[in-house]
Amino acid sequence: MLAACGGSSSSDGPRKVRLGYVTSRTGTLSSYSVVDSYVVQTMRSLLADGVKVGGRSYPVEIFVRDAESDRHRAGIAATDLIFKDKVDIVLVGGTSDTAIPVADQCEINQVPCISTSAPWQSWWNGRGGNVDMPFHWTYHFYWGMEDVVATYVAMWRQLGITKVGLMYPADDDGQAFANPDFGIPTIRNFDFQLTSPATSGYQVGAPSFDSYLSAFKAAGVQAVVGIAQAADFATFRRQTRTADFTPKALTVSKALNFQEDVRALGSNGDGLTTEVAWSPAHPYRSSLNNKTSQDLASDFASARGRGWTQSLGFSYALFEVAVKALGGAASLDREAIAAAVKEVDAQTIVGPVAFGSQSNVPKNVARTALVGGQWDQVDNDFALKVVNNSGNSKVGVDTQLRPLPPPV
Repeated sequence: MLAACGGSSSSDGPRKVRLGYVTSRTGTLSSYSVVDSYVVQTMRSLLADGVKVGGRSYPVEIFVRDAESDRHRAGIAATDLIFKDKVDIVLVGGTSDTAIPVADQCEINQVPCISTSAPWQSWWNGRGGNVDMPFHWTYHFYWGMEDVVATYVAMWRQLGITKVGLMYPADDDGQAFANPDFGIPTIRNFDFQLTSPATSGYQVGAPSFDSYLSAFKAAGVQAVVGIAQAADFATFRRQTRTADFTPKALTVSKALNFQEDVRALGSNGDGLTTEVAWSPAHPYRSSLNNKTSQDLASDFASARGRGWTQSLGFSYALFEVAVKALGGAASLDREAIAAAVKEVDAQTIVGPVAFGSQSNVPKNVARTALVGGQWDQVDNDFALKVVNNSGNSKVGVDTQLRPLPPPV
């Protein structure tokens, strides 16, 4: 499904708009490819009649390259799209480990790139961003750590939590979470006590979290927060039972994005909390066919036999932003496309996207809003329910937040 469409050089036949997409078919990030394959298939249908650029209509080709859940391979995938497939724009999501190396290659090789699904500080700081010399070719939309902190603090206050423990991996996402200036440590400004046992983060694939659990228990931690891959969090969750550790909340980003990963935890998936960047309840419509968020979630579930996931909305929105930019470009010249991306003001399935339009955000970034969510076990399955909407009042609250049940 993710094989590149076509493969001829741009000189064969009429000129086409060539969109490149990087995803991971295999490895620890392969869950994203299930979503991405659906979105790519959907876009090939929606864009079958072409897109308008500079007043002319052009047919569309979509080329997909495999990042293999590896930073180095993600960079190679981007260069293949640029030099072999000769794409006009590169699109990428799938966490910082994919988005950052792809954006770096596009900036170096002067090709427009739009990315998502990574905290904007991770994408910006992880690439050495400088507000006085913003990137020319690469743009990003997603939430920021300030949004995560506000959402988590609002949820923890609902449970009377004051003591929080931080665990994070030694990767780009982990560094963003642990950053003392804008990451989770800023909860101290909201009168929370923080325990962070590690100084550099754990290695992905760590076999044991005993040192974290011992430190959290000794400090009387009431909530644990972090950003983890699903396998690492599953290890930690199992070990909470052995350690007889039951905080009021386990609030984790990334590891709880996919219903399948929560199902794999069994009953220990019940009550876990996370941020919600997009859901069927979000009151936004597709700019391409006017379908609602609920329509997109239902169509995906019907086509793939899986529950919706937050990345579905953002993968879809990547193409909405790309089409909006192309519609504003004077031509298919890469400079013209980059200039149009910079000026994008799009209404998408995940909400408004306008680069550089918000205060305290780099010109290459558009922030999206967050609400708080909790996984609820219902009839031997799991549903992600909105429990706090202080970050986006347009999204309704489904149910009241409850403390985490003891592990079983």
